[in-house]
Amino acid sequence: MHCVCEGNLASELTNSHSGFAPTGLRREQLLDSVHNDASSRDEFALKLLIVSLFIPEGFSFFIGDFRLSVTRVLVILFATKVMLRMGRRQGVRLASDNMMLISAVWMLLAGAVTEGFSGMKGAGILAIEFVGTYLAFRYLTPSGASVRIVRFACKVVVVIVGLAFLDVLTGRLFTYETVKGLTGYVKPSYEAALAAYAESLFRDGAIRAMGPLEHSILFGAVCAWWGTLAFFVFPGLFGWTIAGAALFGILISQARAPLLGFAIGIGLVLFYAGTRSFPHRWKVLGALIGLLLMFIFSFSGSPIATLMKLGGISPEAAWYRQAIWDTAVPLIMQSPVFGIGVSPDWDWGTNSALIGDSVDAFWLRIAMMYGIPGAIFIFAAMVSAFWGGPIDKWPAFSSEERRLSVALGVATVTAVFLGFTVHFWGATWIMLAIFPALRAVLVEQVLLCREVR
Repeated sequence: MHCVCEGNLASELTNSHSGFAPTGLRREQLLDSVHNDASSRDEFALKLLIVSLFIPEGFSFFIGDFRLSVTRVLVILFATKVMLRMGRRQGVRLASDNMMLISAVWMLLAGAVTEGFSGMKGAGILAIEFVGTYLAFRYLTPSGASVRIVRFACKVVVVIVGLAFLDVLTGRLFTYETVKGLTGYVKPSYEAALAAYAESLFRDGAIRAMGPLEHSILFGAVCAWWGTLAFFVFPGLFGWTIAGAALFGILISQARAPLLGFAIGIGLVLFYAGTRSFPHRWKVLGALIGLLLMFIFSFSGSPIATLMKLGGISPEAAWYRQAIWDTAVPLIMQSPVFGIGVSPDWDWGTNSALIGDSVDAFWLRIAMMYGIPGAIFIFAAMVSAFWGGPIDKWPAFSSEERRLSVALGVATVTAVFLGFTVHFWGATWIMLAIFPALRAVLVEQVLLCREVR
């Protein structure tokens, strides 16, 4: 669907080639050819970026103490390309565009306030990953390519599930051990967990599959998100096959939170399918969930543990997450505006039950790193692409685009929910920016077409 052509491109072609000015049909053909070539290159670049998300961190290289992964290099290159194009691009400014930039600025500011230059450097690379990925998918996704990009990503996830299954078949972290043999890369936390037969890598006597991801829980979260997208956007054999493979990936990861997230995602999809004639379905559902949360937080002495146990999480895991929240919240309140530091040097001395520096809650850790405003800004950056209301009835969209406009919201809701019990980093942190970016692409198509009409 191409509602708006790039007028500057027509002018450049008219004045090129020693005064030759193509007219009529020939000029339109040249315009279409140049536009299609550029769009194909951009789409290929984004697919390459998706593949790079699953390149093991052992293939990263260092400049001093600064780690550059393939994904980080591509994000920097593509974000730079976007910024060079911005002055010539015709489009619409959306709330998510502004919130992404605000969140990046706040991350840098918080890092500088709490840890000076080193904090600004650490926060800066995370801001580049998050906002740079959003810019790449927001401004490089060709019109009509959102569905193709999601379809491609779903296929990649199936390959990743296959790699993760090798962990189970071999009884070891197959991808990690292979990369270690090739590059000599060693991750001390993995080595310690393997030596101790720790629950973070083993459960019930079996290895927890994670493939090329950084942790089995993150692998499970990836499967939950893309499995839900595939199930909704591509009804039929393809979508069900992807969703089945994703469920299999979650099961071999032995990660309970992603399994709950996948169930919530599929539940929201079925809820949407059963209430299509009711336009206020999401408001009613949101109100009911809000009332439930208000009741639990008002009357439960351990609300996080209660929520996790209601979701089927083991009492031991629920208790440990509650202990993290009980310990971390007072620390955050000592510096609620800018957080307590980007580096994970948390002082758990107030609670001897906590082991290590792990904060198994994305929203909690974000507040520790960037303060409560930082957590709010990042949350707003993720959800602001959906503020304009539903666009699934837009007649110019294909049926898959209509479903995708809703499915991206479902994936984002699942990510927000999992963020209370799972910390996202690496590939999953970057994916949090892909969902609002693709939604913004669809919203812009609607707005531009309305202007033309």
